[in-house]
Amino acid sequence: MHIKDWQQIRKDFPAVNDYTYLDSASISLMPLPVQKKMADFSNRINYAGTVSFDEQSEIDAVTGARNNLAALLHCSPENIAVLSCSSEGLNQVAWGIQPRRKILLLDIDFPSDALPWARIARQTGAKLEFIHIKDHLSQLNTETIINRITSQTDVVCISQAQYSNGLVIDINQLAQACHEKGALCIIDSVQAAGIVPIDLSKSPVDALVVGGYKWLCGPFGAAGLYIADHLKERIEPAFVGWRSMKNPYHLDATRYEFNDGLRGYEFGTMNYAAGYAFGEAIAYILNIGIEAICQRAHQVSGYLMQRLTDLGAEVLTPQEDHRRTGTVFCRFPGLDGESVAVELNNRGVIVSPRFNGCRFACHFFNNEEDIDKAMEVLVDILQNQRHI
Repeated sequence: MHIKDWQQIRKDFPAVNDYTYLDSASISLMPLPVQKKMADFSNRINYAGTVSFDEQSEIDAVTGARNNLAALLHCSPENIAVLSCSSEGLNQVAWGIQPRRKILLLDIDFPSDALPWARIARQTGAKLEFIHIKDHLSQLNTETIINRITSQTDVVCISQAQYSNGLVIDINQLAQACHEKGALCIIDSVQAAGIVPIDLSKSPVDALVVGGYKWLCGPFGAAGLYIADHLKERIEPAFVGWRSMKNPYHLDATRYEFNDGLRGYEFGTMNYAAGYAFGEAIAYILNIGIEAICQRAHQVSGYLMQRLTDLGAEVLTPQEDHRRTGTVFCRFPGLDGESVAVELNNRGVIVSPRFNGCRFACHFFNNEEDIDKAMEVLVDILQNQRHI
């Protein structure tokens, strides 16, 4: 894309005029067109109830999200469920699989990647095996995980992109290694979808979850679950309700027949406005192009990494583009990095304090001017803290 195109797109995110917003790994900004469509959808129902939201409309409410997420991930809509959050998807998969031997996890991953497996392990007697990498973050790579898979491993559940420093794992290579040892590969792509290209038509990943409100620029209350065909035939939804059944508006309590595809996992009345807006946000991302988004985020975050390095920061995000998202994590030798991050927020540079450091997150609506503004504020903060 040309620079003028990015400048035009940036107008859909007016908050960038009020803040230096570098926090999409936490909560991204939602583009104005998606905000409007979500509000219009919700207002129609709030105003006239079933007049504008009849039975067929309810059934079809998240069809767009299901289809658009399938397009983003390069898979069939029949392998997609639209849920309320990624944790719901991971719990459904964990209870469906019910592993009984070892479950391989990372101690640095977001807790939601481990907790569903910890719960099912209490039921089945499975053993949680953590790769302890928190204190050696720069040493983490795909091979680190592969080397810990054994013939006793039932499940490997890993984030495709680390929420701490943006490191991207090669999920295709990981899934292949899992299958060679007889393990299932479950992927959390919450920190990847929307900024990292994902092609499940060429990937042996068994199941994958995404969330709406980070790099996909969507709302809270909507997420996606993918389950590969072979696993879909092997497991059933752990939680079911009226929407799980074929022809849900038959409302026959004596029937028990799952809906087509993965719609059996969409079990109850949900926040339909969020589900609808989730689809619209993905459509917005698809219209720009995930490759273009990825390239733009790498360009801006690469500039940020160089500026941070020039200031003497310890950057703990990989330098290679293919190994990172738009997230940049750094520490400041001799200083409390989380305090620096808090002060940045106080001065309108929106970042996240994490792991005694500062996490920046650059998306496609960010530009080099944002980085220059952030660095100007950061220089002043560092000078003040070093003189205390």
